[in-house]
Amino acid sequence: MRDLKSGCFVFLLCFHAGGLVFSQDLIQGVMSGWAETQSGPPSFLFMYEALDGVVGHRTLIDILPVNSEGSFSFNRPHTTARVYEFEAPPWSWKILARPYEIESDTLTLHKSSVGPTRLRRVMSKSNWGSEHPSWKYDRLRLFAAELDALALYDRMALSGAVGGGTRLVDLNYTDSLDVVFEEACTKLLSDSTFNHPSPYRDLVLALRLQWKKDSGISSNLLRQFWQEESRADTARTIMEKVQSEGWCSSWIEVNKSWYQEVAPPSDLISWVNNNNSDSLALALGCTLDEVALAMWWWELSEPNPIASLWWLNNPKSPLTSLRMMNGSELWNALDLVKQVWTTPSLDLISLDELEGKWAVILVAKSGSSACMREWSAFRAVERSLQSVRNDIQFVVLSIDGTRLAWEELLDSRQSSSDMLRWIGADTRWLDGLSIESIPQTIILSPSLEVHSVSNRLPSQGLGQVLFKLK
Repeated sequence: MRDLKSGCFVFLLCFHAGGLVFSQDLIQGVMSGWAETQSGPPSFLFMYEALDGVVGHRTLIDILPVNSEGSFSFNRPHTTARVYEFEAPPWSWKILARPYEIESDTLTLHKSSVGPTRLRRVMSKSNWGSEHPSWKYDRLRLFAAELDALALYDRMALSGAVGGGTRLVDLNYTDSLDVVFEEACTKLLSDSTFNHPSPYRDLVLALRLQWKKDSGISSNLLRQFWQEESRADTARTIMEKVQSEGWCSSWIEVNKSWYQEVAPPSDLISWVNNNNSDSLALALGCTLDEVALAMWWWELSEPNPIASLWWLNNPKSPLTSLRMMNGSELWNALDLVKQVWTTPSLDLISLDELEGKWAVILVAKSGSSACMREWSAFRAVERSLQSVRNDIQFVVLSIDGTRLAWEELLDSRQSSSDMLRWIGADTRWLDGLSIESIPQTIILSPSLEVHSVSNRLPSQGLGQVLFKLK
């Protein structure tokens, strides 16, 4: 592991969230693609568990140290397969991990060869060994993409998208592609890993369902196909199903417009008013538990008082807790005073050093020319306000994920009096201060309340905003 002092501030912050793990029951991982970068792989991985595949709720479960060679490890799940998301901003990886010591291969997280398009959650590739079900599923997915390319013109012609090309379509050819893909799916679904309800089987069925939809199957037939597949899946609870991204994507594909298709609006209103979920389940062709998912989706897609009334009448639904989850909220003064960041000398200090004065923070990252430009403007704003506002502190906050990158930013200081602090690529800080881009300015009140996270940049009128602070 890298020099402990370089990461001690994150280590101290993260120990309560799971800390370092020394159990024998570990899955090994390695980060690939950082060898060519000067700063090396990220120092830490933030490990989340995906709570549902509908809107992507997740919860932080551990912070994993990564050594200088890119190796890390994490606890395997003990009961059922779990969907995990690893994040080292800006990169993010989503994987499925199975219990009972089944995972014996090393998990590889690849750095994307394409530059990041945003500050966080740029999804990148991961893979296990060649016998792992994820590898087998990826082969099917790539095969589907190849067949899809071969069928593209004919599907467009059949849809009327290419004018009078319908007469040129060879239906025998398109039917043969359907047969080839169906055979590939059937073969994989007979594999021992895929022949029982599981997240991996769900992914294959979702791919199969998407193929059928793209081939022009009607929504009624699509729903019948989904219902036939669902009847055999009786062992899993609705909470286990919604944790599976493949199951959720299939459900949404089939039922995304259910409230417009399954019954007249007057019937829906009557069933909800009378709390008659049995009729809703019968109309949808689903279980009673899935009615909650239908109402959740309806409320998300087309907010309305009818769906809200159903939830009011069914507060004990297993999905209530997921529906009620909100996104991360900004930290308040009590949250902020508990946080620590590090100085240029790597000493840990609390944010209470900012109490008593306004604090304006410029969020920066090494290697960004925009950040360097705004830092220069930031200094100019500070100098211009010195004689009229002595109640404002100016802080540059580094969100670099490694010590080497942080030191590059240190070298960019014009004076040792520049107040430079480091939080690393800590996703909790990014959430708590709503850091969504770089450079970005944040203003904290003298009582450490977040005053604003979307102020003008120093070169775009920040000085005028600060001059008027009261």
